[in-house]
Amino acid sequence: MFGRERTRIPDEKRPLRMAFFASSMALVLATGWALWDEGKTRRPWVEYQHQFNRLEQQMVEQALVAAEAKYQSPETQAKVHELETALAKAEEAIQGSEYSRLKAELAALDRQQADKAQQIQFIKSELDEQRYRVEHAQFVCQEQEEHKARQAGKDPGAPEVRKAVEACRDATVKGAEYQALAAREKALEQRIRAQEPELAKLETAAEEKQAALKRFSEAATKLRDQLAELRAPITLLQRRLEGIRARSPEVQQVVIGGLAVNEFRQPILTVDRCMTCHLGIDRAGFEKAPQPFRTHPNREAFFGKHPGSRFGCTACHQGQGSALTVLEAHSSHELEEKLQASVREGLRKRIHWERPMFHGEMVQASCQTCHAAQTFVPMAPVLSEGKQLVAQLGCFGCHNLRGFEKAEKVGPSLLRIRSKSDPAWMVRWIQNPRGYLPLTKMPNFHLSEDEAISVAAYLVKNSEPEEPYPTAHQPGSAERGRELVSRVGCLGCHQIKEMESLRKGTTALPTAPPESGSPGEGKEKDKAAGQAAEAKPPAAAGQEPRSAKRTEVKEEAPMAYPGAGEVYVGGPTFGPDLSQVATKANAEWLYRWLKDPKRYRPKTNMPNLRLADQEARDIATYLMTLGHRQERPGLAALLQQEARVKAGEALIRKRGCFGCHEIKGFETAEKIAPDLTDFGVKRVDRLFFGEAVEVRQTWEDFVFWKLKNPQVYQTALAPQIMPNFGLTEEQIKAIRVFLKSQVDVPVPRAFERRLSDMEVAVQEGRRILQKYNCTGCHVIEAKGGDVAAFYEAPQVAPPPLVAGHLQEGEKVQATWLYEWLARPTSLRPWLKVRMPTFPVTIDEATTLSKYFSALAGKGFPYEFVRVEEYSPELVEAGRKLASKDYFDCFSCHVQGSKLPEGPPEGWAPDLSLARRRLRPEWIVKWLRDPQKIQPGAKMPSFFPGGPDDILGGNEEQQIIALRDYIMSLGER
Repeated sequence: MFGRERTRIPDEKRPLRMAFFASSMALVLATGWALWDEGKTRRPWVEYQHQFNRLEQQMVEQALVAAEAKYQSPETQAKVHELETALAKAEEAIQGSEYSRLKAELAALDRQQADKAQQIQFIKSELDEQRYRVEHAQFVCQEQEEHKARQAGKDPGAPEVRKAVEACRDATVKGAEYQALAAREKALEQRIRAQEPELAKLETAAEEKQAALKRFSEAATKLRDQLAELRAPITLLQRRLEGIRARSPEVQQVVIGGLAVNEFRQPILTVDRCMTCHLGIDRAGFEKAPQPFRTHPNREAFFGKHPGSRFGCTACHQGQGSALTVLEAHSSHELEEKLQASVREGLRKRIHWERPMFHGEMVQASCQTCHAAQTFVPMAPVLSEGKQLVAQLGCFGCHNLRGFEKAEKVGPSLLRIRSKSDPAWMVRWIQNPRGYLPLTKMPNFHLSEDEAISVAAYLVKNSEPEEPYPTAHQPGSAERGRELVSRVGCLGCHQIKEMESLRKGTTALPTAPPESGSPGEGKEKDKAAGQAAEAKPPAAAGQEPRSAKRTEVKEEAPMAYPGAGEVYVGGPTFGPDLSQVATKANAEWLYRWLKDPKRYRPKTNMPNLRLADQEARDIATYLMTLGHRQERPGLAALLQQEARVKAGEALIRKRGCFGCHEIKGFETAEKIAPDLTDFGVKRVDRLFFGEAVEVRQTWEDFVFWKLKNPQVYQTALAPQIMPNFGLTEEQIKAIRVFLKSQVDVPVPRAFERRLSDMEVAVQEGRRILQKYNCTGCHVIEAKGGDVAAFYEAPQVAPPPLVAGHLQEGEKVQATWLYEWLARPTSLRPWLKVRMPTFPVTIDEATTLSKYFSALAGKGFPYEFVRVEEYSPELVEAGRKLASKDYFDCFSCHVQGSKLPEGPPEGWAPDLSLARRRLRPEWIVKWLRDPQKIQPGAKMPSFFPGGPDDILGGNEEQQIIALRDYIMSLGER
């Protein structure tokens, strides 16, 4: 009904060939895929290691071929043949009769020596036994007398018992039996002494034979070593080649403890496996190898202080150290274009990883973790520059930044602005600071004219009156004022364009390029249209333009302290440009400011030049010729409006002007900008890009354009209040590196770079030098001395302090330097430039004294120089040498109020001040070779060439005599 029933075939009769074949093929394919996946997909590092092995093997084989070719060269083969011939002769000599004879004689001497030593040892044994008998004979009495005392009930230590013991011993020593024992002891000692010279003679003979035999073997050994040395490069390369061929792929890793923390901020262990692929990273010879096998740049400098076994790789480069693939390990959108497109696409999808890998200059951000105590990290110049720029620009006025909690405000005080500045100028300045000072660090807030007037109204309204001054300004001589400004040292800190013609061999200062507009312009030159109001300087405010030339002392001598090449910020751009100062200030304020800057602003860095009243009047009169007031009708009435005052207060509070300036009413105001103490790890999804779709959604690009043009992120609902500082791209990148370093991660003390006392002294000293712009006048650490360009000769300009072999800390006494910094006195009365009185505190003067002493390797904080009374004979000899009959020292050196003849350019300091000022050992060094210490110095070299009729012509004694005479002058 349902058709024929299907015949069932038993399983044991059913053919299964195709099923078995299909399943076998599936197993083979699955096994092959598993092996391929394990070796290629999951273990790509294996192929990297094979590639590196092939690369290293190729390098070693090439080196081996070169080594063998050198070994087979005629010169080397001739040397080999010569050594082999000599070796054959040396080995033949070892097998010769002379060697055999010496060996036999040595064996005979050894036997005689052994027999003689045994005889002496037997006699010594008898002597020991005899000595025991002698000593025992003496102590028998003690045992007997003590036994009698105990039987009689007496104390064995009683005086009468001790006396009886001594009497018994004396009797024993005098007895015939004891005398016989002692005589035998002496006889044995004499027998030993009689045998010892014979033994010593045998030992000497044996040593001579051994030395003779050793000369035979040493000659052969030396020749074998020389032959092995010729073949050593080949042997080493062959062994290295064998080691390469025997390598098997393996994961290489280091465990790092303490540089990472968990979510509870507790130190944890991390694993770095980067060296699994980067096999040549710490090895020399792979500097030109392709990645990932290339040697790390500055390998010795980095790994010498940061061994990979302790720091790993991710401590500096970040990335996922435990990963074993390019994508998972690097996790960065900035990898080289050589990667495959699929890999780059994967990286772009993973740019939000917690620890993306750093590239280029961004790697320096990691240095801050351990080097937070250093203001300048030699191997991280970009980070150091960023840190310096943040300090100069005063970013900490609006943001919380670690390390700047106690930093002083960078802007001038506005508490008494009404007595100083013209209101019309204030409005123009607030609206466009660079219109007045192209190199100012005051940023552009993009305020409208009405807003600028409102801010000025509040500042004028709340300005405190200035205290009455004892003397008033009266018109002086502008010509004398100009001459004073050109010579007393004002141009070491300030620019005056109309005085640039006085500069010797220089050109006018460079102008500032315009400010960039938007990221869409890329790297093209900024367009002038629409950018005139936002012109920016080529360097940060207060910092000298990169294109401007500084006066440098080029010395071949090494620096006295590591890190001495650190560049100071300062020079003629340290203070404000005075080219248009009359448009800003009034004559009365200028006069008071010149007389006593601290009276107006107690925290000012402006020094007191100790000007006489008439000098101050002349300079103020001259400065009032620089520029013209630009009156604005009706401005006074606008500034009086209460509504504008209130609007100005709101603008100041909103814009955070009090972060840089002291402003009345904002003494306790809080910072207005976000906290940046952990900004380096802020996630991209928490950054506000606004509508700037042309900016890539990365942390690096966000920060770059935030610093270059904050307005690019502005929207109708989210106005951007951050001002534009007019930074160059190099400065922006430097600040970006510093911001990337802001990570709130505790670092164990074991990893911190802690500064020594000397390093702290040098670092703090540099900070003070920069604060007061000491390099504007003096050459320090081969930098600075800009003001010297305005003087005819270097002898009338400020002297160098640290340049080459010249070290102020080695030259002067620390106590004198401390007093001099606080109260400068005239050392060189012929100088036109005037050493001002800086508002240094006691701590700052101490710090500078430590700095110069530490830089010169002298003791600090103080090293008192004890001036002794010198030998009258040497002092008299020094006086003769300094007289007109010999060196005529006072033809150049000042003698108190008595000045030398001739022009001031040839005068030298008063030697009567040397006793309290100079170090005696430096005077000796200076007299030996003045030109070595200070090339170009007017001081002649008298040695060698000292007179023969003083101190017997002994030049060293003559130098000491001159030192003693100089140190004997002045105070007693």
